[in-house]
Amino acid sequence: MNGDLLVSGTRIGGLGQVTPPPDAEVVDISGCVVMPGLVQTHVHLVQTLFRGLAEDMPLLGWLRTRVWPLEAAHDEASVRASVRLGLLDLLTTGTTTILDMGTTHFGDIVAEELVRSGIRARFGQAMMDTGEGVPANLVETTRASLDAGGALTKRWHKASSGRIGYVYMPRFALSCTRELLEAVTQLAKLSDLLVHTHSNESVDERNALTLATGRSPMQYLLDTGIACERAIIAHGVHLDDSEIDILKTTKTSVAHCPSSNLKLGSGIAQVARLRSARITVGIGADGAACNNRLDGFEEIRLATLLARVVSGMGTLSGYDAMGLATREGAKMLKIDSEVGTLEQGKRADLVVLDLERLDGPGGDPVARILFGGGSRAVRHVLVDGEFLVRDGLPTKMDANEVRAKAAEQLGPLMKRAGLA
Repeated sequence: MNGDLLVSGTRIGGLGQVTPPPDAEVVDISGCVVMPGLVQTHVHLVQTLFRGLAEDMPLLGWLRTRVWPLEAAHDEASVRASVRLGLLDLLTTGTTTILDMGTTHFGDIVAEELVRSGIRARFGQAMMDTGEGVPANLVETTRASLDAGGALTKRWHKASSGRIGYVYMPRFALSCTRELLEAVTQLAKLSDLLVHTHSNESVDERNALTLATGRSPMQYLLDTGIACERAIIAHGVHLDDSEIDILKTTKTSVAHCPSSNLKLGSGIAQVARLRSARITVGIGADGAACNNRLDGFEEIRLATLLARVVSGMGTLSGYDAMGLATREGAKMLKIDSEVGTLEQGKRADLVVLDLERLDGPGGDPVARILFGGGSRAVRHVLVDGEFLVRDGLPTKMDANEVRAKAAEQLGPLMKRAGLA
């Protein structure tokens, strides 16, 4: 519809024909579309510096020979530079909420940058107390991993008036002991926190876990208590019928990462089938090491195109795909009463798109955004009513400085990882 949108403090104060208060700032967005900010339910900010450093490899080799050694080589400065670069990419392409998985250290550094950036985030420090090929300084003791999660929860959960929240993040079942997974289940339940992990991403990963446990990945997550209505699994590419039933009955949700799954050759998630089983599905760009972009609009585009090939026309419309990255993502993060749709009283997490920057000149606006290069139309981005991007430029960080700091940290990071 055509009309006005009133931002009152941190919330949407009115929609339609609105009379602004006498002292209100009026921003002319004629010819633009206002939509909810994108919600990405699986990203790795600490991997942004790894862009282009882990190419043409399947998942397990990619982790063991590139990503884990690079994560193990991080120091405070490189983590901060990586996170800031990732946040710059996300905000300027229209993402206002993320679910971010870090590495096994530096959770406080990530949290500091999330608070500073203004983005809405749920985040967690990765948990790893075992695993083939895991560098020694990424492996934690079970007790240390649990203690770190508890301490980070106390410091950062509900920080910045609830804009930041903590999530328990056992990395994936191959890098976590059963003891750790079962303890996470209990702690998350007691604290009413979300749990986020990778599962059913590749055939090799699935086979390795089945060999180690005698169970399918989802059956093992059910056995350990991880699968539940608070749980979000990343990927869910290779699921059999019984595992889909587990997802359905436990109300476990799935973060669909189409670019990552294609780039690593992992496969294509059956999104239409999951949705028909009433499983909540969101969207994530994953990390820049396996994408290499953090553009949520690109993920939405791929999601609907892949669904048409896998399941047939009409199984994931453009409107449905947009919903995955807004309404459904917010539902997965248990914040759909606050964000994900444009409604009076909800948080003013908004993206303003300039239609003149899209392929055109006319036609259905959703199709223009979805297939016409949505992210390049981003003019303004607001979170809690505050401009984080205005006229295409970030307001809380200097883009040139962020990119320069990232470039400065890349060489030393590669040297420490033995990849220079």
